[in-house]
Amino acid sequence: MSTPNQPTGLPDGFPDPNARRMSLLPPYLLGRINAYNDELRAKGVDVIDLGMGNPVDPIQAEVLETMRASLDEVPNHRYSQAKGILPLKQAFARHYARHFKVELDPKEEIIATIGSKEAFSHLMLGMLGPGDSCVVPTPAFTIHMYAPQIAGASVIGVYMKEEQPGPQLLADLKYALETVRPRPKLLILNFPHNPTARTVDLGFYEEAVALGKHYGVWVLNDFAYGHSCFDGYQAPSILQVKGAKDIAVETFTMSKPYNMAGWRVGFLAGSRHLVDILARIKGYFDYGIFQCIQLSAVTALDHGDTLIKQQSLLYEKRRDALLEGLKKAGWKKTIKNRGTMFSWQPLPDHPKVKGMNSVDFCFTLARETGVSFTPGGGFGPEGDSHLRMALVAPEARIAEACARIGKFLQA
Repeated sequence: MSTPNQPTGLPDGFPDPNARRMSLLPPYLLGRINAYNDELRAKGVDVIDLGMGNPVDPIQAEVLETMRASLDEVPNHRYSQAKGILPLKQAFARHYARHFKVELDPKEEIIATIGSKEAFSHLMLGMLGPGDSCVVPTPAFTIHMYAPQIAGASVIGVYMKEEQPGPQLLADLKYALETVRPRPKLLILNFPHNPTARTVDLGFYEEAVALGKHYGVWVLNDFAYGHSCFDGYQAPSILQVKGAKDIAVETFTMSKPYNMAGWRVGFLAGSRHLVDILARIKGYFDYGIFQCIQLSAVTALDHGDTLIKQQSLLYEKRRDALLEGLKKAGWKKTIKNRGTMFSWQPLPDHPKVKGMNSVDFCFTLARETGVSFTPGGGFGPEGDSHLRMALVAPEARIAEACARIGKFLQA
């Protein structure tokens, strides 16, 4: 017979197989939305999915050619190096020198990872534990909140009040670092930001690094959208700040600028102390990335600068199509972001939406129109008045989605 605290359906006499840390994790909202979209498709609904930031555009032909050629080389099918092969790290160093004027030591200041999400999560396990804490601006990408908690640490959320993060956020971060005891061990940043698409300039990072050095706090910047920039804006790397490599690291991914999401290639770069921590813990979890993929990533890094620009322009055009379509649909207030592959918009000010939170609205909209967004509430309570819209459909499909929304609001 099951004990009162034991989930039903387990074999008699068996303990709950969930570790205690699993209780920290809420149901994955994006998974619920994807499952609901599948139910709608099974009923014949033409779903326009603008929820998950999953690139849909083609990969560079030269990258695929490198992959095909490397598959015939037997050594490429053996275990690789957990830290990444040296040619890949050298290519990444050339990339940062070319785009951000940042010099990196490929052997000591760069590690290749199975996507930037893996880099972030395993670094949390290597850096944080019970009794530690970190500071995260909110709303926040789910992994930024929950990877530290899985590691046993506490997370202090600092609400971003400004649409353009600057003095107010820096002051609030300073207050958190100054007053929380024991003092936080890590400050987590993410600009251009997921989910809010907010951006910062280099001066923000200069202040953040100064805060880290003053209070003895390490800094990590998730730079997944560093190349997804619009309207002439170029996102700075935190490593451009003089002395940043003393205390800071940055994650980078091939997923967004190169449309290589399924290939799972990312990097952690910067402070050799934090790179070494990740290298040591990764050795216990994996043998690195399939070597054919690493060689293909070298080609992308060295020959993909034109693709990066083209992809950013594509996202910019989709953003413009979305904003124009929402305006026609009767969406009174919209926000024009200058980075990421998302648009972060407030719930429409409309009688039909009154009383709905972001989750209610998204499921209602999907059911009534077949248009799927991600509720801002999935990124914390501070985001519940907004929606995240992924720019992952052609402009014509985005226009169709907005037309359906217009009919819904006007019905």
